[in-house]
Amino acid sequence: MGFFDDIKVNKLGQKAYNAHVQANDLNRRGRPAEAREKYDEALRLYGEAYAAGCRKTGVMMSYSVLLMRTGEFERARELMKEISKDRTMSEDTHFELRVNYSICLWRLGILDKAIETIEYAGRHAKNSSYYSSLGTYLVEQAGQTGEFEAAQALLDEAMDYDDEDAATLDNYGELMRLRSLRAAEQGDAEAAKALRAQSVDYYERARKAKPGQITTLYALARFAREDGDLERARELVDRAILHSGSKVCPVSLEELQALRAQLD
Repeated sequence: MGFFDDIKVNKLGQKAYNAHVQANDLNRRGRPAEAREKYDEALRLYGEAYAAGCRKTGVMMSYSVLLMRTGEFERARELMKEISKDRTMSEDTHFELRVNYSICLWRLGILDKAIETIEYAGRHAKNSSYYSSLGTYLVEQAGQTGEFEAAQALLDEAMDYDDEDAATLDNYGELMRLRSLRAAEQGDAEAAKALRAQSVDYYERARKAKPGQITTLYALARFAREDGDLERARELVDRAILHSGSKVCPVSLEELQALRAQLD
């Protein structure tokens, strides 16, 4: 591929990236229908750029993120493996790639490897992406094993790093919810009630920090339903449905719609 061909291909990749950025902006501004159209355009352009030979690391990383958003996790995984061969990549970019790769593994159900990957990334840096991702994985693992210590320790560290981070607050809310369920199973109604109250409090704090966070809205809607406040539950679910769209989110649009149907 000649010099001018390189320029043409990279321009196509940049056009795809720009459409991706515009889609994200539309999504943040509460215009989901327009955002979906722009995401579709970006995905098409990324595919064309890749087919034409574009391998620019920044563009391909964004492409892999969009592939995950649309649920193409295996394709995203293979693309990230290809990206990792770039020996000129900076350590910061490599860290970001590892975080993204861990998310892909998590959504593919390879939880142990996701945890191993993000912990390896943490040798380079520990930021909000690290804490929110690893926190999510460890809380999920705690729900599977009933062992809460590792998740609790990580979330305590995450709170020391940023006690207003919406993802960390959401993870804490989920951990308290799981501990409440375990206490109830063990017949400790008083502890279950106290842990449930803590869970609600953390989720409310997460909602204030990030009003459109789907996992938070879904959890609070279920709590509202349990408390008999169906009007508030419907309001929360409707807001979650408005923001739903990414397959990375562990709460699917189908789950939200099923809960909404139950509330009717």
